[in-house]
Amino acid sequence: MPSLLQKLLLGIPLACLASGHALTNSLSSNYKIDVHSHVVPSIWREELISAGYPVKNGTLYTDGFPVSDWTLDSHITTMNSLGVNYSTISVSAPGVFFLKEAKKAKSLARRVNLRLHNYTRTYPTRLGALCLLPLPYVDEAVEELKFCLDTLGFVGVGLYTNANGTYLGDKSLDPVFSALDKRNASVFVHPASPQCTSVAHGWPIPMTEYPFDTVRAIENMLLTGQRAQYPDVKMIFAHGGGAIPFLATRIAGMATLPWLGGLSVPESLAQLAGYYFDTAASTSAIQLAALKSFIGTDQIVTGTDYPYVPVSQASAGLSAIQGNGNFTTVEMGQINNQNALTIFPRIIKALKLH
Repeated sequence: MPSLLQKLLLGIPLACLASGHALTNSLSSNYKIDVHSHVVPSIWREELISAGYPVKNGTLYTDGFPVSDWTLDSHITTMNSLGVNYSTISVSAPGVFFLKEAKKAKSLARRVNLRLHNYTRTYPTRLGALCLLPLPYVDEAVEELKFCLDTLGFVGVGLYTNANGTYLGDKSLDPVFSALDKRNASVFVHPASPQCTSVAHGWPIPMTEYPFDTVRAIENMLLTGQRAQYPDVKMIFAHGGGAIPFLATRIAGMATLPWLGGLSVPESLAQLAGYYFDTAASTSAIQLAALKSFIGTDQIVTGTDYPYVPVSQASAGLSAIQGNGNFTTVEMGQINNQNALTIFPRIIKALKLH
């Protein structure tokens, strides 16, 4: 677990390090906020098909993986069956970056975001929306970010590890991070396919390349200095941070080399561990032990990856967290809701927890 000094090097406010979380005392430890759930709006599905994504036996595939059937009603029904009280909703990869023209990407992002807004207005105490940005088109992305956060009141923003090869950490994305920083906005980062898809040997990209693309993004933010430039932007990385808990010390060791920045190991580890990680597909004893050792319990948040993860797996995963992670009831309260409310203060307003 990073020390207090390491966390303070990242500029994490002391209030976020306190164990009280006064605003969330009214919630039981079993109240679950799922920070990683997806929607599949029909307009997005239709654009994917029009762009040439394959449909096999009636099922659409992206990155070699089936896109699940989804409806708003089924989302709420599944939340109820899983014991999830509140979900932040986002659009999975490839977002809108499969569209190669800025105007088209911007238009689809706006239409999808308006759908997300309607979903949250239908279920204001159950759903919060994460803004879909038309990256890698930066000017258009900043405009959409402002619209979603300032006008529609979204709880946060969704990003991807890369958009057509433009990775988090790229200097071109500084205007996006500046806009996030000015608004004290929070970010959920979902992995995407690397451009070199041959590394997957024909198997589904999400199986192993998604977790490793998370490493690529986090590593790039460290080595380019973007994380150090915007340390206060609260960010969640999906799937337990991919492989970063296992590779952080290796990355930090190499980052001491002068031509890689000459950073000290404690400084690099503080940055690499300065994120939140969700539990989607990361609920085994080995994964949770790594997370607990790397970031402690105050940076772990609940995620299901519904509807891409089958309900049976999501249910089993949620049930296994406490036992496999050897977490106390107090720690489960942090994982289930307190940490998420630290990241997304707008949810506090939606749930009237003041």
